Amino acid sequence: MGLIEIIIILAIAITLSNVLAKVFPSFPIFMIQIILGIILGLTEVGSSINFEPEVFLVMIIAPLLFREGETADIPSILKHFGLILLLAFGGVIFTLFGLGFVLHSILPAIPLAACLAFGASLGPTDAVAVSSLAKRLNIPESVMHVLEGEGLINDATGVTAFQFAVAALLTGQFSAADASISLLESSVVGVLVGLVIIWVKNEVIKIIERISAQDVSAYLLIELILPFVAYFIAELFHASGIIAAVVTGVLQATGFRRVNLFEAQLSNVTESSWSTISFMLNALVFIFLGIELSQVFSPVWNSRNYSNVHLLGIVLLLTALLFVLRFLFVSGYYIVTQGWKKNHEQLRDRLLLTFGGVKGTVSIATIFILPTTINGLEFPERSLLLFITACVTFLTLIIGMILLPILSEGEVVPPTDPKRMLILREVISELYEDLDNKKLNEKERFALLAVIANYQGRIQTLFNNSMPESAQQEFQEIQALIISVERDGLDESFRRHQINSGAYRLYSRFISNVSESVTKQMLSLLSFWLIFVRRIIRIVMHPKMFWERRQKRKETVDNEDISTLRKIFIRNSEAILDSLENLRDVYDEDLIDFFVDERKNLMNQVSGHGLFGTYLIQQDPLYAKELIRGFYLERKIIDKYEVSEDITNFSANNYRDQVNQLESYAMQQRSEPSISFVISRQRQKKKAKEKKY
Repeated sequence: MGLIEIIIILAIAITLSNVLAKVFPSFPIFMIQIILGIILGLTEVGSSINFEPEVFLVMIIAPLLFREGETADIPSILKHFGLILLLAFGGVIFTLFGLGFVLHSILPAIPLAACLAFGASLGPTDAVAVSSLAKRLNIPESVMHVLEGEGLINDATGVTAFQFAVAALLTGQFSAADASISLLESSVVGVLVGLVIIWVKNEVIKIIERISAQDVSAYLLIELILPFVAYFIAELFHASGIIAAVVTGVLQATGFRRVNLFEAQLSNVTESSWSTISFMLNALVFIFLGIELSQVFSPVWNSRNYSNVHLLGIVLLLTALLFVLRFLFVSGYYIVTQGWKKNHEQLRDRLLLTFGGVKGTVSIATIFILPTTINGLEFPERSLLLFITACVTFLTLIIGMILLPILSEGEVVPPTDPKRMLILREVISELYEDLDNKKLNEKERFALLAVIANYQGRIQTLFNNSMPESAQQEFQEIQALIISVERDGLDESFRRHQINSGAYRLYSRFISNVSESVTKQMLSLLSFWLIFVRRIIRIVMHPKMFWERRQKRKETVDNEDISTLRKIFIRNSEAILDSLENLRDVYDEDLIDFFVDERKNLMNQVSGHGLFGTYLIQQDPLYAKELIRGFYLERKIIDKYEVSEDITNFSANNYRDQVNQLESYAMQQRSEPSISFVISRQRQKKKAKEKKY
């Protein structure tokens, strides 16, 4: 299979993993990506991928750790630098000897040096895996800073220790003193390379500015190539390319930044670009892990040389030993630095640090460097070591996924922002004053009501985002149920010929607008079923109705149609309210009350002849004009809150940035309505007269 086909398939797998993560929100995305990788590994795609550890380290791990360093909270990490250094260096060495000697005692046929290499590969904590596991959990900041800091620098320790173990395997000689000196030299030179790279980059930027050749794309490309340049130059000096990339990332985030339009544009483009790149690289890490798991598992599992039960026992024993060694090492540090009494008080932190030390693709990439031959002879135990490493790595991820939520303080509850809601509500109040005081025609009134509905939707989004993930899932399930009931009622009305296809499309667009707001957030499996699968079933069961609607896309909607739609909406809403009342024993009552109030508010809007008109007017330039008026009011209220010190300068600037983005987006929208909305019936009468002549 060619490179282009592999890239396309991997891109599809990454996209699919993101979709599945929304459908199954309680299932970590990295686990979905590993499973997809295992599936790919069992196909022709997996056999076509030749895993090169060095390429993996430089093309994926280096830029990821560069970005981790760039966004890391360095002052907070430095507060725990003693423990971080101890885990990154001492912890790796402790694991190397502990796992190595135990494995050699269990399987004496494997040379001791190879067993030590195995221990070295499982020494480093995987920063990518840790961040994937912990991002949804409420883990103490001190613990997270230790895990993040350890993950940034311990890869170099593990790789260097592994290289010395391999050298001992090939030559039969090993010197602990030489290994320690080499590790120190590798780390120091890596730091120096990072410093030099950033200095050169800054000088290049100064030259570009002197000749007035600033360009956002050029600056972005310079930043994107920094981790690769740092890695390659460090490797030329036999230093740690990983440490060089991390140091380069840390230094890239420092320095004075001027406040001007160019810097603002560069910051926005850089953040959005790195967000996409980081997501893709993170996904590739776990997809490759799945592919390698599938490839190393089968040969050993199907081999007659080993008992499968014996192999599973070895994997379980080594995984347990890995966590026990880490727990003892962390506990020893706490006992020495804080005494025995405080050590007991911090048991939970020690357990979080222990089970947060999960392994990832770096461990597998490292073990793949093992030679296939030793002194010209085949090294038959290599495949066995690959198998054990892959299984232990996967098992640490499973254990971390299970135990970290139990040990943590629950899910991360997004911080509520009551001041933001107050500002939005004040904007709505001023818009209602405009509605009452100004002399508006029907179209202007619809536009103003649509802007008010937009602000109410933003308040709902803030409310939804402030809930923990489990509550968000319930929110989406109820929303999906409402959409399903509403669409069933609409389809029934169309089948009975109570509305024409134009009116059907108008109501359907209204429902789709709501369902899109659901799918852009978190979809549970139930929500997915209610919204998408049932829609497909309706198309299959009623193809004639679906085809008729498609054939009549140009039909207009007049006041009589709108009046009929109001009646159908009220009828559907009554069915929805009955369904919500029946769900009070299933879902949280506050959520049910929220949806009941929201539906009653929509019914009041319909009774006031505003709902469908406000939806249609959003495709008119007048809506954009009134929306910009809303943004003006929002900025004015933000200024008022900032002057009265009800919000901080930082919060005010953050709010203004959001308004700027919304305004920029609103001004870019097309204003070509796809549905012909006739407010009065005069247009139809005029057309009828023209046909007579």
